[in-house]
Amino acid sequence: MKPAKALWLVTYLLLSATLAHGKDKAMSFTKAPPVEKSSDKTGTSDKIVLPAKDVTLKADSLFLDPETDSYNAEGKVQILQGDASLLADSVIYRRLTGDALAKGDVLLEREGDTMKGDQLSLNLITQKGELLNGELFIKKSNFRLRAPRLMKTGDDDYRIERGVFTTCDGEHPSWRFEAKKVDVTLEEYATARNAVFYVDDIPLFYTPYLIFPANTERQSGLMIPKLGYSSKKGFYLDQPYYWAIDPSQEATFDLDLESSRGVGAGVDYQYLRPNDSQGRLRAFGIYDTNESKFRGELQQKHLELLTPELTLASTVHMVSDRKYYLDYGEFSGEYNRQLLESSVSFDRRWQRYGLFGALTYDQDLEAPNNRATLQRLPTFGFIAAGEKVGPVFFSMDSSLTSFEHAVGPTGQRLVLHPRVSYYAKPAGIVDFSLFGAFQQRLYNAHGDTPENGWRQIGQADGGGALSLPLERIYDNGTLRHLLVPSLQYNYVQRRSDQDLPFYDYGDRVLGQNIAYWSVANTFTRKYVREGIPDEYRDILYLKLSQGYQFSGQRRDLLTLVDEGNRLTDLMLESVITPVQDLSLLVDGRYNTTDNVLSTANLGLQVKGEGRTQASVTYRHSRDELDYLGAGVTFPLTSQLTADVLGRYSFDRGGFLESRYAVEYRQQCWSVILAYSDRVSSHQVSGEKQFTVNFSLAGLGALGPIQTF
Repeated sequence: MKPAKALWLVTYLLLSATLAHGKDKAMSFTKAPPVEKSSDKTGTSDKIVLPAKDVTLKADSLFLDPETDSYNAEGKVQILQGDASLLADSVIYRRLTGDALAKGDVLLEREGDTMKGDQLSLNLITQKGELLNGELFIKKSNFRLRAPRLMKTGDDDYRIERGVFTTCDGEHPSWRFEAKKVDVTLEEYATARNAVFYVDDIPLFYTPYLIFPANTERQSGLMIPKLGYSSKKGFYLDQPYYWAIDPSQEATFDLDLESSRGVGAGVDYQYLRPNDSQGRLRAFGIYDTNESKFRGELQQKHLELLTPELTLASTVHMVSDRKYYLDYGEFSGEYNRQLLESSVSFDRRWQRYGLFGALTYDQDLEAPNNRATLQRLPTFGFIAAGEKVGPVFFSMDSSLTSFEHAVGPTGQRLVLHPRVSYYAKPAGIVDFSLFGAFQQRLYNAHGDTPENGWRQIGQADGGGALSLPLERIYDNGTLRHLLVPSLQYNYVQRRSDQDLPFYDYGDRVLGQNIAYWSVANTFTRKYVREGIPDEYRDILYLKLSQGYQFSGQRRDLLTLVDEGNRLTDLMLESVITPVQDLSLLVDGRYNTTDNVLSTANLGLQVKGEGRTQASVTYRHSRDELDYLGAGVTFPLTSQLTADVLGRYSFDRGGFLESRYAVEYRQQCWSVILAYSDRVSSHQVSGEKQFTVNFSLAGLGALGPIQTF
């Protein structure tokens, strides 16, 4: 509750008491005969209830002084209205001047937010006054503001002389700011002048001016800087400033000082629009003194929901040069990037149809330059999904793409792929499906290529599937086992396409004649919970599958290994979640012809109490990669937490990346010390980095800021 509103509540309650002349105890106010300059008491444990206003006033004694036209309540005074409460030893209200005075253990409370002090005085007409030896407490953020004199200068405005503020509990907080003068606007911001930051009783730094949030919502202001040392950046300081533009917009600005690279600046702008439309813009730029050139990154995303059926979207991601992430990438997913994609698109949907279009620009980070990179400017597509015609369903995928190169062939490709499907459930237990389709591709190529002019090719494809879902219930209805054996057949007509333009692998559709078998198992547990809906969770999913290729070819870009044998690899997919905080993912392929492991991917994640957690990831692809990644976060003491992360390459015989961090956390502050070591490779140069991350509860922390 805002103190301004609470003080107005006191005014209202006291004024309401003056109007209660006709019922119950209120008669004792107006009819009590005056006693010279004293009062006439109504007795002990007096109480007035005004049902029309839902107001209750309680005290050991209630009386009127007619000479001063003052209303007095003394002894355990309590004023209640709704969820607001005012407690004091005594309350005096002077009707003619509008002055109200509460003395002795003053406590004003609403929804956990409080104001307390020795004496609260307020002019109810001007809304100005002061609280002596007062403290303001906001529960949600644990924000505390103390001062000998807390002056109210407006409805929501306060001024404090020699004020102290913190988010720590207790009379002797771990940290605090002391300022000569503090101006506060509740639910907005506060400014402090000549402020000194203390840890315990030790002053650490002085600032002539400071802005900090004075509410529980997001608020503009300087954030705590990021400090560190890197073998590439040198010593660096990142100072962010957060700007809460309005309820639907926000921005964070960064000033990045690097001793080995120069001075950089960044911005992270986010916004919300009507109908759940939203967007984000992130940018960073620096004049790299080590490279003697400007370097930077731009990221933009926007989603505009014009109607429930029409969507516009844009995604832009570009960097100034191909080595940008090698020097400024923070994580393995960044400094190993190979391609950045930017696009502008629209999507129009009907009940069973869809139309889309996009302009796509790719930036190849591995090529010497971007002149040979294929661009799609533009692509249009039309989809018809499952329109029933008699006993069958008709669907179609179609697209028209214009391919552009700065060097190399350019042209257009039209793809029409109609499909007819049939679904049935014989005997009510077997799922059966058949489909037949024909893909027609038309090309118009031009430029420096022998495939100039119009070309076309058509290929038929089809297939079918047969599955038998089997279900059984165990443990009094709490465990379900679903077993689904199935057979699948795919056929693609083989056609010679070497004389056609080659823009992507969609121009080289492989002829294929292959059958697959699979067995999928799912175990689902039902958890009965009192008072809330039951929870259902899959505790085990396991699928085995294998194929046999009668003729044709196959291409598998995901496994990195394909021997081309008629018998495909035996494939295993599994997700195991025996308890809510433990999960195991397994994905592997075994070559039964050569008796070797083709690929293996394992992921284990365990969560414990608090922040305790551990994860292990293993990836293996024969003759391509073989590495292990692991991370663990665990408590050393009640205040000290360790965080260890590493990636080890078995084929290289060494670590690719390692990170060690220790966090010391108190009730209202924490500090993180972190060291990371990224090993150099043929593409990525190594980097050693040390960072110090401070956080003061309620006033900001280091690291990415997320407010949506």
